[in-house]
Amino acid sequence: MALSSEPDGLNPLLFSTAVAAMVFAETHDGLTEMDESLSYVPGIATSWDIAPDRTAITYHMRPWRWSDGQPLTARDVGRSWELFMDPVVASPRRGLLEEITGVTVVDSLTIRYEFGRPQADPLARTYHLLLPAHVVDRLEPAEVGSWDLNRAPMASGPFMVESWEPNRQITFVRNPHYPGPAALLDRVVFRILPEAGTRLVALETGEVDLVDGIDPDAVERLSATGRVRIADTSGRRFYYLGWNCRRPQFADAATRRALSLVFDRDLMVDALLKGFGRPATGPIPPVLWNHDPDQAPPRQDLAAARQLLAEAGWADRDGDGVLERDGVPFRFEIITKQGDPVRENGSVMLRSQLAAVGIDARLRVMEQTAGLAQVRAGNYDAYFGLLRANLLGDPTAYVGTGAEGQFNFGHYSNATVDSLLAAATGSLTRAEALPHWRRLQRVLVDDPPAAYLLYPDNLVGVSTRLRDVRPHLLSPINNVSEWWIAPGDRRYRSGP
Repeated sequence: MALSSEPDGLNPLLFSTAVAAMVFAETHDGLTEMDESLSYVPGIATSWDIAPDRTAITYHMRPWRWSDGQPLTARDVGRSWELFMDPVVASPRRGLLEEITGVTVVDSLTIRYEFGRPQADPLARTYHLLLPAHVVDRLEPAEVGSWDLNRAPMASGPFMVESWEPNRQITFVRNPHYPGPAALLDRVVFRILPEAGTRLVALETGEVDLVDGIDPDAVERLSATGRVRIADTSGRRFYYLGWNCRRPQFADAATRRALSLVFDRDLMVDALLKGFGRPATGPIPPVLWNHDPDQAPPRQDLAAARQLLAEAGWADRDGDGVLERDGVPFRFEIITKQGDPVRENGSVMLRSQLAAVGIDARLRVMEQTAGLAQVRAGNYDAYFGLLRANLLGDPTAYVGTGAEGQFNFGHYSNATVDSLLAAATGSLTRAEALPHWRRLQRVLVDDPPAAYLLYPDNLVGVSTRLRDVRPHLLSPINNVSEWWIAPGDRRYRSGP
């Protein structure tokens, strides 16, 4: 299959991209797994006990093995949690596990997690990837960025990474020590093809068998070949234009609120998604249980945007067509990803719409790894990004104060938002939590950390020679271990 970019590493502690998450889903089994109905089911753990007061959960594991043949035990689970929480490691996923106050290895196949307060969903709050203690115990956490595991991880799933050729391909092979059902395919090759057009041609010609994120413009053409089917799945992704709130022009809520009124989301859905999507309202997409269906997306209103900008102190005082405040022109750079037609073409639309209210935006299209590195370091003004919401419907990692090391790249902070996040995540039932989630989504309209733009459908192009492929909002390769190819359709190749 084709990937639009390389993973940002294959260390479970450090990754932050959807590409890496897709890889881990097939190489790393967890204590629990999520089925296609979005319910937790047994994985390495066969069962679990939740304390009556919901402040602890105990997992009972089955015998399991790493891809080097060594046993996977409760000690691996406990050590993994310690590393996720180690401030020296600075994992971007640390915030997702902060409700856990302690982990106890009861015996080799029993692990207990404890919480500082009752949890509505202990299964979700304890899900994390696992690392092999017999390997990481020999490594220095302070040197986590240079561990060999970053490019050659130990696997606990049906596939393992055989090789990673930078900027070319990643090859999976069947894990010979996997205790679960063996993968039907011997190997899966992921080709790194940054250009969208190149990926489409590769799918049309049979060079690759699956492409995620098909350009809506290409759906009719691909379907007409008779060799490709298109799967249209509702997704958890959202496109957004994120503001660096440490930049003076984005420091105040009034300016950010005005900017949200500049963009024509309906036009973007039609022009960029060809109708395969909808305007976004915030960081909780409609497929998630706590999305607020009564919250309408911001509509383009240039008159209201101009008024808000004027009230925030912006005016074109020198007549050059660009607003200024305190003598500084409203001029900034938008960083976005190379190879995504929605972002490459959409950034041009955003620039044009900003110009209509006197804002000068410059565009910088970058390879994803390089662009994200710059954004994470805070060296940016605005970022046209694509995030995938977690299945909890909890955007703490994007909008919570103190989540800068996770996905709150813009250093957004709002005390009301933090209070609502705490109330929602501290609720013991969904019914109790829902009013807090609904209010949160409305607060984020008044004080937006980003201009939320689009909820795209996920279009996956699949070769007709691949059987039993079931793309899902969990992953486009959700059941890759069950894929198979009929003998008459097989062809063996690696690389170009």
